This record gives sequence, structure tokens and C-alpha cells, in this order.
Amino acid sequence: MLAFLNELNPLRGARKPVKAVVPALLALSLAACATTPPEPVIQPVIPEPEPVIEEPVIEEPEPEPVDTGLIPPHMQDQEIVRVALLLPFSAESSGLRGESLRLLRAAELALFERAGSNLVMIPKDTGGTPEGAQSAATAAIADGADLIIGPLLGSSVNAAGAISRANDVPMIAFSTDLSTAGDGVYLLSFPPQLEVARVVEYTSRQGVDRFAYLGPQNAYGMAVYNALQNEAEMNTGYVAAESFYTGDVEAMSRAASRLAEGVFEPLTPEEADALRQEEWMPSEDAPFQAVILPEGGVRLRALAPLLISQPVDPLVVRFLGTGLWMDERLQREPALAGGWFAGPDQSSRSRFKTSYEVAYGSEPSRIASLAYDAMALAAHLDGGEDGYSAAALENPEGFFGADGLFRFGPDGVIERGLAVYQMHPRGFREIEPAPQSFEPEAF
Repeated sequence: MLAFLNELNPLRGARKPVKAVVPALLALSLAACATTPPEPVIQPVIPEPEPVIEEPVIEEPEPEPVDTGLIPPHMQDQEIVRVALLLPFSAESSGLRGESLRLLRAAELALFERAGSNLVMIPKDTGGTPEGAQSAATAAIADGADLIIGPLLGSSVNAAGAISRANDVPMIAFSTDLSTAGDGVYLLSFPPQLEVARVVEYTSRQGVDRFAYLGPQNAYGMAVYNALQNEAEMNTGYVAAESFYTGDVEAMSRAASRLAEGVFEPLTPEEADALRQEEWMPSEDAPFQAVILPEGGVRLRALAPLLISQPVDPLVVRFLGTGLWMDERLQREPALAGGWFAGPDQSSRSRFKTSYEVAYGSEPSRIASLAYDAMALAAHLDGGEDGYSAAALENPEGFFGADGLFRFGPDGVIERGLAVYQMHPRGFREIEPAPQSFEPEAF
């Protein structure tokens, strides 16, 4: 649950009585929600769900808008706050449609756990296209939206952002494309640059100054590679080797060979046993001491063993990852044992996960928490003296959400307090906790 830093750093502005008590950690007990929350006031028009979706979507017509904006009949006498939720409910991709439903459910969960009786959620369908996002944003503005949450895709954020900026309505979007942020558009997401910065800073403090990159030559991979170069240099290190691939396991194998073939000698059994008994230390003789692998799931399980065959032994070279490694299915992959990666605070995440499972009978996706945090933030700021202004959204003290500490910079880009984890067969081992507050001079 989203718990804001009220006790540590009180936010400005009086609150309405209905929200007078906002706990210090936005991770209040999600487990307290033992029943499915009621239906939201307004439901989106959602296409027929995929067969894998267990719960049917109940269609409910939207109330007719009036001159002062969209107001349900039973709320005519209240001061309404409207929050639009833009998602690709009717996208061609079944994956996008399924993700939209999970994001909607998470937003509903926050709405009924955190919001007062005067907040109305207005879902809008972007169709998964920039044109659809622009139309959805235009419709949201016409309905009197005070804040827009979403869209999900970078191209859609650009299109909808043009509408929100022109109408001076702030937007909290879910894209990791940092170029879409700014001028009233805020990105609540998991940019890989933040994860790379955290794990590289930690690894550098352990004595590593020579890094390597082995990963895809796509947008995500290049974002990781560029961040690795920048962060290694900032920590007095450098990227000593890199190898890119585009394609399947065969392409991965060739890239692994280019990166490391002939530069490492296989460990003898005696050497390996000796290293297992000692705390890992970076080798002064190795051409690189740590290598980052920006993959996840099945592709990561295919990539990591290819390095060992070269042989790049994780007993000598520390394997590093991004938030894609936060996958329980990867814990028993021998090649990843001992690897380090940065990710959200798991204690906060587990509370959200429990609440979502109790409410909907299924697990949330990795990014479902973004919609929860966005709606909980909307509920928290509703009623404050600064409302949804830049001053309120860019509070340098930050907020606590389902994924831990976060805040927005003046450029609209998110900053997160991340923990560092080690891969272990019995679970992710936290080796450095996430921070509980931000340094005030960071912005």
C-alpha cells in the first residue's frame, strides 16, 4: 500500500477530514483487505476478455456528462475530483489487453482502499495506438479530468501528453521511455537506467572497476549499455568489453564467444572449491570483473550458461542484472547463483501482492503496482492545498508506494529507492536494503 512520508516529513496542506489519517508508510496493511473491493463508480468499455481471464468484466454505462464535467447522479452535491485512467483495453495484442485489466484492477484496489468518496475514476481505452491515446486524452479532458493516469506505451504517452499539456492537466504515465517525460508528464515506471545505476554503484564499492556488457542490441539493451558506461565512469571504472546480439540462442552464443573466448582459463576443481570457501573479491588479473546480462525469463536462462562455457566462471566474474531478474523461476538457474541485481523493496511489494491476490484471486503482474501507486498518489494529493500541482507531485521528500520509496524530479523522471539482491536457490537475498529517505540535495 502506498504510505507517504507524513511522520518523517509532513507534507504541506490541510487534509479533508475523510483523509485526515494517512499512515507514514504507504505500505499500510494491504492484508487487511480480505474481500473483493466494490465495483468502481464508472467502468470502462472493455472488449470481451480472453479465455484465460477468470473473472468477467461487468459492463456498466458511464453517466452522461454535465456542464461541469462527468458527475455520477449520486455525487451531484459533492466537490468531485476526476482521475482518468488511459489503458489499451482493446489493443490487438492479447498481452496488452491482459495487462490493461491487471492495471485496472490495481487502480480499483487503490481507489477503494485509499480514496475518499469524492474521487471518480474514469477509464478510457487507447486501443494501443497513438491515435487512440490522443482521442482518449481528449475525451478525458472533456469529461473534466483533473489528473490523467497512463498511457502505457511510449508512443501513446507522447500523443496523449500533447493533449494533457495543452490543457494544463498533469499526467502520470507508465512508459520507461525517458524522452516522453517533462512539462507536466511524469513517468511512474521502472527505467532500467535506475537499476543499472544502483547495482553498478554497489559493485564499484566492492572493488570492481572493469565491467562488461553482454546483451541484446534493442532499445532496452542499449539503454542498459549506455547507463553502464555512464555509471561505471561516475564510479571511477570503465566498460572493458561489450558484445551485442540480435536473435535467438545461436546469436547469443556467438556474442558470448566474441566477448570472452580465450581470455579466461577454466578453473580446476581445486581452484573452484577454494573460491567457494572464500568471500568473493574482484580479480586483479581478470580482463573484466563483472558482466551485466540485461535479459529475463527463458532468454536469461539460455544466455547465462553460454558464458560459463567460454569459460567465464561466476566464481571469478560477478554476473549482474536488472529488475528483469526479479523472477522466482530464475532462482534455481545454477549459472546465475551469486549474481547481483537491483530491484524494488520486497517487503512493500509483498503487502501489495497479498492484497491483490485476496481481492482478485490471481497474482498481479510486475507492473500492476504502478497503477496502484498512481491512484493512491491521486487519492493522497486530493484535498491538499497544492492539489495536483507540480509542487505537490515533485515533493522532494518523495512517497512510499507498493514498490518502496519514489519521487518525481522536475523533469518528470522517476527516482526510486532500490535494494540490491543476490540470486540464491532459496530466494532473493537482500544484501543492501533500499533507502528509507532521499538525500535532499539530489535534485
